Amino acid sequence: MPVIRLTAIRGPSSLCDGRLVEAGLLREMSMGTAFVRTVSSIALVCAMLALRFISAGSHAIPGQMLTVQRPLMGTVWNIEVVDHGRPDQARAAIEKAYVELQRIDALMSEWKPESPISQVNSAAGKHPVEVPEELREMLQRSIRYSEATAGTFDVTWRGMSHIWHFDEAFKVPTREAVEAAKARVNYRAIQIVGNRVFLPAGMSIGLGGIAKGYAVDRAAKVLTDSGFPDSLVDGGGDVMLSGTRLGEPWRIGIQNPRGPHGAIIGMMRVTNCALVTSGDYERFRIVDGVRYHHIIDPRTGYPASASISVSIVARTAEEGVVLAKGVFILGPERGMALARQRGLEALLIDPQEKRYFTPGFTRNFEPAETP
Repeated sequence: MPVIRLTAIRGPSSLCDGRLVEAGLLREMSMGTAFVRTVSSIALVCAMLALRFISAGSHAIPGQMLTVQRPLMGTVWNIEVVDHGRPDQARAAIEKAYVELQRIDALMSEWKPESPISQVNSAAGKHPVEVPEELREMLQRSIRYSEATAGTFDVTWRGMSHIWHFDEAFKVPTREAVEAAKARVNYRAIQIVGNRVFLPAGMSIGLGGIAKGYAVDRAAKVLTDSGFPDSLVDGGGDVMLSGTRLGEPWRIGIQNPRGPHGAIIGMMRVTNCALVTSGDYERFRIVDGVRYHHIIDPRTGYPASASISVSIVARTAEEGVVLAKGVFILGPERGMALARQRGLEALLIDPQEKRYFTPGFTRNFEPAETP
C-alpha cells in the first residue's frame, strides 16, 4: 500500500535504530477521544545493538539525493540514495539494485510462464518440480509465516484469484464459487523434499504477498554492499529505509484510509527498518453498501473485515509485508497480540476508525494536524 515520503527534519529519535524497550502500553484512540490500557508485553523493535538518538545535534551527511523510478512487478518502484559525493557510483549501485529486482521477478513471478514457480503450478497434481534453493527457502519461510499467522497468510491463495477481480466488471462471487475456490487453498498441502516441490491437482502458488518484500530487502542489501548505506527502496508502498536521509531519520507519511489520496493521518520517523501498510482503500468495489477489497482472508474466502488499515514497522520488508496482512485480517485483539509477539511495532485502524498503537509506534508517530 502506498506511503507518502516527506523530507526529513531534525527531531526526536527514530524507530528501529536500536532497541526501543518499554513496559507495554497499547494506546487505543478514536477520532476524538483516547484512553490507555496496560498490556504485559515489552516492545522489541529491529534488534540492533543499542539505542542511538538522532536529534538536533546530528551532523548532516554530505551528498545529494539520487532518485530512480521504474515500473516492475506490476507496480512502480522508487529507489532513493544519498550519493555521498559519488553520483556516478551511486547511479551504478541503483542499476545493480534494479538488476537484482529483475532477477527475483524472473524467479518468483507466477505471471511469467517460464519462471520456476510457474513450472510448479503447471505440474500440480502431476509431478514434483526441482526449484532453485532460493525459491525453496522462500516457500519454507512462507509455510512458517502461515503457521505464525494462524493461516491468514497463505501462498496458495491463488486458488481463489479467479473469483475476485476488482475491475469495472466486478461481481460479488456466489457462496458456492467461494467455497469451491477456498477448497483449493491450503498451505499444508505444499510438499517439499530437498529442492523438489509438489502441489496437489487444482492448487496454485502466488508469491505476490511475500516476494515483493523480499525483493525490497535484496535491493537494499545491494545498495549497502555497493557502499551506499543510506537509501530508501519503495516497492509500491513496501518500504525499506536504510541509514538516514542526509543525516536525519526518514519521515514517512501514512495514508488516511478514509481520506483522499495523499491525505495522511501522521508521519513516522524510521531508520534501518521497513515500514509497510496494508489497507482496504486501494483496490475495492462497493456493492449494496458493502466494501469488497483485495485483502482476502484465505480461511473464509472473503475480504477481511476487522481492520481498514494496518502499518507495520519490521526488521525486514518481507516480514513487514506478511505480518501487515496477518495483523489486518486478525484484527485489533489477535492481530496486535501477534505484532507484539513478533517484536514488531504496529498501528491498526478498525472499521470505526479507532486506532490501536504499540508503544514504539506511538513514540515515533507524529499525528497530522486536524483542520
